[in-house]
Amino acid sequence: MAPWSFSPAVETAITLLIGFCFGFVLERAGFGNARNLAAQFYLHNMRVLKVMFTAIVTAMLLVFFTSALGWLDFERVAVPATYLGPAVLGGLLLGVGFILGGYCPGTSLVAASTLKLDGMAFVAGVAAGLLAFAETSPMFWSFYNTAGHLGRVTLADLLGVDAGWVVLGVVAMALGAFAFAELLERKFARPESPADAGQAETRQPPADRRWRWAAVGAALGLAAATWLVGQPSLERKIARAQSALDASLRSRTVHIDPAELLTLMHGNQMPLVLLDVRPESDYHVFHLLDARRVALNDLTPQWASRLPANAVVVVMSNDEAGAHEAWKRLAVLLNPNPYAPVTDRSRVYVLAGGVNRWLDLYQANRGDVPGPEVPSSGDDRLAHRFTAALGARHAVSRPPATLASGRSFHPKVKAPAARRVVGGGCG
Repeated sequence: MAPWSFSPAVETAITLLIGFCFGFVLERAGFGNARNLAAQFYLHNMRVLKVMFTAIVTAMLLVFFTSALGWLDFERVAVPATYLGPAVLGGLLLGVGFILGGYCPGTSLVAASTLKLDGMAFVAGVAAGLLAFAETSPMFWSFYNTAGHLGRVTLADLLGVDAGWVVLGVVAMALGAFAFAELLERKFARPESPADAGQAETRQPPADRRWRWAAVGAALGLAAATWLVGQPSLERKIARAQSALDASLRSRTVHIDPAELLTLMHGNQMPLVLLDVRPESDYHVFHLLDARRVALNDLTPQWASRLPANAVVVVMSNDEAGAHEAWKRLAVLLNPNPYAPVTDRSRVYVLAGGVNRWLDLYQANRGDVPGPEVPSSGDDRLAHRFTAALGARHAVSRPPATLASGRSFHPKVKAPAARRVVGGGCG
């Protein structure tokens, strides 16, 4: 649980506490009574829409407002991948089951916990359905793993707008839905039946109008603030951490010697990703073996999410200027803990002196090549000449490991701990 790390026992206790609180809120909202839930479909009791929409809007406002302030990194929030086909079919089946049984899986557990027989019967049906699904899933594995796969996508992504616009729209839609729901309740209201009389204690009195208007004002205020501030772009995140990033580069703690990189290339002890941010023409003339060429603008959250979770990344340019810009982007993108100091981001490194220093050492065989503590003074242009564009087919794209052992250097790269990827969802 970032930014904290707990033992499995403590994590289990926290999970149980959250689950208990969730169930308690559902029970207090009257969701342990199938009549209250089924009444939603007959339009005379809209508490399901009100409670769930309130929860959704509250969570949305807090997530995106804190993201706008930089307190939460939304890119680290688990957003389940979208599979349109299974989602539509699953929603249809859930809706039909909801109408017929009066519960969804979560509310049936709430009802069963209060010893309601219909809730227990529904839980038994859910268990039987899960077993049937597990036994028959190979028959439609391809459908629910591929149909309509859109990946991690949000409304803001689809519309190409800042999330603040979506927040404003959802809040406005929620307020309109609440007002319309109350109109429907008044229109389709029916006298309380004797069967409902026993559930009178679950019916809450109408909220005081002053509190309602205060809640409306708070929601609109947070939505407006989220829209005005906007979600932090990568450039804004870099600007926010600029002083710490520059301090790391000035201290040379993230610059590694060519000999250390050569050792890593031969060691095979950890996943190694080499990123070459030079112009395409220079890359085709010469590049290190297995180095990938990538433009600075391509270093986005989506691109970074495809990197192995425990890989060490080394960026390089002809000298260091381009590599420094790439390092700043990656140091922010690949930081597993948004609360950690920038100096703790030891997963991304810069090849000291760039490709030019690598060639000075292994092609020109110069004996005066400085160590990583000495900055490069070049203009980030390729300083060596080649008679042909050989790319990685040149002999010094991966020299023998013995050449690394003949040079003294202080190792800096540490294997990052593998991160456990957690998922989201609703049980």
